[in-house]
Amino acid sequence: MKIKLSIVIALLNEVEGLEGITKEVVSTVERIPELELELIFVDDGSTDESWQIIRKLCRSDSRFRGLRLSRNFGNHAALLSGLKVASGDVAMNLAADLQTPVDLIAPFYKEHQKGADVVFGARRQRADTFVDLFCARVFYGMVNLLTTQRMPKGGIDVFMISRKVINELIQLHGRNTSILGLIMNLGFEQRMLEYDRPARKQGRSKWTLLKKVKLFADGIFAFSGLPLRVCFPTGVAAFLLGVIGVLVFWLRHPGLLSFGGAASFVLLMIGVQLVSVALVGEYLYRVFQETSQHPVFVVREDTREPSKS
Repeated sequence: MKIKLSIVIALLNEVEGLEGITKEVVSTVERIPELELELIFVDDGSTDESWQIIRKLCRSDSRFRGLRLSRNFGNHAALLSGLKVASGDVAMNLAADLQTPVDLIAPFYKEHQKGADVVFGARRQRADTFVDLFCARVFYGMVNLLTTQRMPKGGIDVFMISRKVINELIQLHGRNTSILGLIMNLGFEQRMLEYDRPARKQGRSKWTLLKKVKLFADGIFAFSGLPLRVCFPTGVAAFLLGVIGVLVFWLRHPGLLSFGGAASFVLLMIGVQLVSVALVGEYLYRVFQETSQHPVFVVREDTREPSKS
């Protein structure tokens, strides 16, 4: 009896590489006799011809399925939409730009056969710019510092999960779409495999700085209350430092309290208050998102259903 592997590829304006990655995925999976392929493309609001190529590919092979989202909801939300329709016994994500090599399919599946419900791909080396490498180190370092999750230095962007994990993941009702954090938080048997991330073969990355910052915020505020907890001791420490500074100045210059000393103390306290309010605001915004019940994603078109557009 064959095991069905659902591979989800979430993409945004990747018309150049779609046919190439499709051929590589098909040939790779077909070399593993016990696997049956289901390939799911999720068009996350592309403005090029990506959806037309996806429809063409899906017409050529019944193992393929395409979802077109109504707008750009973000890569992790797009992955979640693909996992919701996946029918495989196991599922895996791949990048349309081939920066997550399809050669990872075989070793990931071997780990799954050994009992792993979750297999993560830890980037050992990354063919990225200095800015990207620096941002990644800062992001994953902060995640490790502020949450209970443990991320490798190079980060994670590929995973394989069992049907048990898929079922639990798609039942979560939260608006947070930091999918790696959600999977880690679910538990089960988790393992990590290292790989070298190659350079992008064509096109430009759609992961803008703003998207990376949003993902960073989701990863921190959804899984840790530590930023809120440090507000009180930070405020107390700032207050004490300000008082000490004023007293020291007063002792050195009895009867005289300069405008500069007082202003420094006031500015210090205002800064602490603003940072604290901003942190509270981040958590309240996420409460608002949960209560407003805004959809994580909206499917505009499905190649296996009549068009909704």
